[in-house]
Amino acid sequence: MLDETRDFYRKTKLDKALGPPGEEAPITWTKVFYKSYPRLPKIALPKAMPDGQFGELLESRQSWRDFSKEPVSLEELAPVLLSCRIVDRERQPERRTYPSAGARFPVEIYLAAFNVNGLDGGAYHYNIADESLELLWKKDLRPYEKELASPFLANTAAALMLTSVMARSEVKYGHKAYPYSLIEAGHMGQNIQLACTKYGLGCCPIGGYVNDMVSKILDLTDEEIPIYVLGIGKPCRDSHANPPDKG
Repeated sequence: MLDETRDFYRKTKLDKALGPPGEEAPITWTKVFYKSYPRLPKIALPKAMPDGQFGELLESRQSWRDFSKEPVSLEELAPVLLSCRIVDRERQPERRTYPSAGARFPVEIYLAAFNVNGLDGGAYHYNIADESLELLWKKDLRPYEKELASPFLANTAAALMLTSVMARSEVKYGHKAYPYSLIEAGHMGQNIQLACTKYGLGCCPIGGYVNDMVSKILDLTDEEIPIYVLGIGKPCRDSHANPPDKG
């Protein structure tokens, strides 16, 4: 990994889980602002909203923060993981369900199983090449839920932790490898969220994980860094899933 990239990562990572603010959040944190050019000509778009199942998925997607204590099953998680998969192995470079700058595919997916039927509690690596889970170690990770996921989530059944092996992209793109990894993880995260929506699972993208705890649990080398986490569970339907101040 390039020294500048490693230095930026160290300066931006979290060292501890950040809890809810002690006082009411300022309006600049909660109000949505829009940009417009009122003096310029405006052309209304034709009414051509996405319809059918795709449109329903887009409109149904939301960030769930309160999950029920009911476990999710491996059968329910499988299609979520497979939303990120290889679809054309014969093509060189291969084609996947998400784009990657230069098809370098630096982003890896790991699973923290807190409450999953069909899986022992512990950490797993998603082997995208043979569509399997590799057990890194068996351990009750629930005491680490706030560090691996977020203090803002309750009863997370599983967390998908996305990392970047930055050197895969650095050999081609140098310092641009870092933003390209983040963009790729974002594409993968949207696949995961839409899959969760389709299969009745709640999902919440997370940036407030504790970097070093994720690295420790996954036994990452210094050349692989966590960049994104998504908490998954059965939605707690009695809660307000997507309050306007939290996105």
